[in-house]
Amino acid sequence: MDKDSIFNAKDGFQPLIKKAKKKSLKKIIIVSTIVTVSIFMVLGIIFIIAYNQMQHSMEEYLSVKMEQSEIYGANIHFDKSTTSFSIDSAINQDQYVKEIAGIPYTWYNEQTWFKIYDSPTTIYDNSITSTDSWQFYRNGQRVVNFYVPGGKKVEDDRKLLQSLASTSVVEIGISFKKEMNTNQVLKQFPTAQWAWVQNPDVEVSVRPGYVIGDYAYGFTITSPEKGTDNIAEDVKNFEKVLSNLSQKDEKDTNVEPLIKSIKQKGTVQMSGIILTGKVKDLLPLIEQDSVNYVSVGVIIPY
Repeated sequence: MDKDSIFNAKDGFQPLIKKAKKKSLKKIIIVSTIVTVSIFMVLGIIFIIAYNQMQHSMEEYLSVKMEQSEIYGANIHFDKSTTSFSIDSAINQDQYVKEIAGIPYTWYNEQTWFKIYDSPTTIYDNSITSTDSWQFYRNGQRVVNFYVPGGKKVEDDRKLLQSLASTSVVEIGISFKKEMNTNQVLKQFPTAQWAWVQNPDVEVSVRPGYVIGDYAYGFTITSPEKGTDNIAEDVKNFEKVLSNLSQKDEKDTNVEPLIKSIKQKGTVQMSGIILTGKVKDLLPLIEQDSVNYVSVGVIIPY
């Protein structure tokens, strides 16, 4: 190699070459750092936006679920909720109970998985089951059925109710021969806990004319002993929740036919009720002339 070559380690150009290499390396490091930081910043911004979107979705979804629990499912009430978060998702668990003569009875838990990259996924831990496509069960307990007013007389659970120990605490669903207003209901059933308001187009049936109680629409009668003024407030809240659910982004589309039906009738009419208590106290009530169908639900002890 020529001794005067710039690649000669002993020539005078080496300090300049080393200096140039250092500058080039610094530029590469600076550019790489800027690019890396920029990428992480963009990814961070995307992640924050996606996470905030997930939280908004949670709030909207849970808001609908909370309001829906007020009007959906016979004698089913929201009890409590817990949420656990991970880096890219959250799992929310809601617990629902039935009130059986003042005794809270856990009915089911519902888990909803929220993700930053997908829509919510709801998992029912304890779905209703049936061996005969007629009587459904949840947690080993009977699910009440309702029978649409105006239907012919059919066999029901009266004999089952009469066969139980008189001190057993039970839940029963009563379906009327024809719809009744609030005054009529309280006069005949002063301890009614929950009122079924028939939704003719969307309720889930087990057979034609029957409705599964867990999928029925209605409202809790908060204090029947306070009379018609108090139940009027319950009806007012029921109509308000229906209206709210029909307007939300994650709306319950099933409420629209019910709202239309109520408007056509001019008032909220009840097609049935839920009663709970000791067998000996309930037996006289099922003898009312307005009763067309009786369905036994939760039995304590079973």
